[in-house]
Amino acid sequence: MKKILILFISVFIFSLAACTSDSNVEEEVSSDEEKTGDITVGLDQDFSTVDPHGTNDVVGIQVRRQIFQTLVARNSDMSHKEGLAKEWEQVDETTWNFKLQEGVKFHNGSEFTAEDVKASLERVVDPTVAAPTQFLFEMIEDIEIVNDYEINIKTRYPFAPLADNLAHTAASIMSKESIDQDYTNAIEAANLDITLEEYYDLRESGNEEFTNVSDQLAEFTSEYISEHPDGTNHVKFEARAPGQNLELVRFDDFVGDSKVDNLTFEIIPESGSMMAELESGGINITSPVEMAMFDRIDNSPSTELVESESLRTNYLGFNTESEPFTDVKVRQAISYALDREAIRDGIYDGKATIPNSLVSESAFGFSEELPSLTEDMDKAKEILKESSYPEGFDATIWVNDSQDLVDTSVYIQEQLKELNININVEQFEMATFLERLGNGQHDMFLLSFTASTGDADYLLSSLTLSSNEGFGGNRAFYKNDQVDDLLEKARSATEESVRQTEYEKIHQILMEELPYIPLVHPNMTLAYNSDQLESVELDAAGYIRLENVSFK
Repeated sequence: MKKILILFISVFIFSLAACTSDSNVEEEVSSDEEKTGDITVGLDQDFSTVDPHGTNDVVGIQVRRQIFQTLVARNSDMSHKEGLAKEWEQVDETTWNFKLQEGVKFHNGSEFTAEDVKASLERVVDPTVAAPTQFLFEMIEDIEIVNDYEINIKTRYPFAPLADNLAHTAASIMSKESIDQDYTNAIEAANLDITLEEYYDLRESGNEEFTNVSDQLAEFTSEYISEHPDGTNHVKFEARAPGQNLELVRFDDFVGDSKVDNLTFEIIPESGSMMAELESGGINITSPVEMAMFDRIDNSPSTELVESESLRTNYLGFNTESEPFTDVKVRQAISYALDREAIRDGIYDGKATIPNSLVSESAFGFSEELPSLTEDMDKAKEILKESSYPEGFDATIWVNDSQDLVDTSVYIQEQLKELNININVEQFEMATFLERLGNGQHDMFLLSFTASTGDADYLLSSLTLSSNEGFGGNRAFYKNDQVDDLLEKARSATEESVRQTEYEKIHQILMEELPYIPLVHPNMTLAYNSDQLESVELDAAGYIRLENVSFK
């Protein structure tokens, strides 16, 4: 009996040890697979709002895409994937059907349904909100709710890149509760004697009474959403100190995988301070990276540079309604005077491509038929002599805080002296810069545009449609009926070959009239602390991808 008992105890202890050992291995594997942590991203400039309909600046989008999701999402290679819609199809030329994900929650705890999609897409085109990206969705005629998890989107005309536009952060889905509250707060702030339901009825009618109400509400919309953004993505809003930082924290009910606990965006305008923070681990990621920092990143054992092909165009814009830039020959002369290879090599350290149009090679609608732009100072002088200002003139270039654009403005200032064009450079922080450009108070300006939908329609419509003058994106105040018509044909064509042909016609007109002078397509870049993180990715739109990030 004693031997049996000893045998039993021995077997029991062996079994217990074996179970304990297996359990520890499983815990270690599980721990490795699920290791989470905090990430701090350094930004070189502040953003104006977290409202997806507030602005269209790249920095703001970088932040907002962490809070909100869209119906259509993108992989790192910019191909489509499921977002808040699990599948979609074009039913006929003007009808698209979307099946929505179930079981998704907003940060406020409410359940995501078709009502939220309808409210969000109707808000982005609401004249009261005056979203600078409303042109992306102006073709939508109706949003039909089939049931809680299915909608039909009907367009006024065939529109091939609808799925691309719905992947833009301007199509971010917010909870209907937050949208309703934003309008309610605006109605109260404007002291209007109407209910929310009455406002929606007026908006539906679009009559003169609505116009009057809309004008009174406009300055108060977005105030609530800017302080209480309510999305469905992996992190939710915690706090913001404008000019300093934005704090986001893990959303426990996120439907998906995320290894990020807390995500903080720190505003660090000075590049030396940014690099010191990155090397020491005070921040983990920064994007974009100033060209002057490339060597330092390469030589540091704790940092790694990531580059991506680019959908971005850096350009020099003109106010075509302001002398002397009403004269196309003045614009042409300036274009010939600029050495884009010098800009690429001197400012971007060779990490950029020379354009032949506003659209980069990474976007649909790029044309191989046009030659790259080259410097010809003799031709520049010849064309200026034929202009209304043969002896030159004085003008001002406006630029924001982006160091590469500041450096480019100085280069242009020096280069145009050969044409006796005397340039004064004025620098603004981004919000003021965009506000003043929208009001048309400028001569010339430097800016970037990222065709983040991957389709030329987005860039060309924003920059050149006459209906988008000013705050809509057409800061050149450029008007050309033929370009408007060609854009309409391109976006409504169902065959890609037809769309491509129309885009090529547009490129030829724009490269002749030059309301904007393309300068370079800079590579997208980010740097991260490789002692702390692995698998930080970057896409062609310049957006930081944290889906596959891992912590060391």
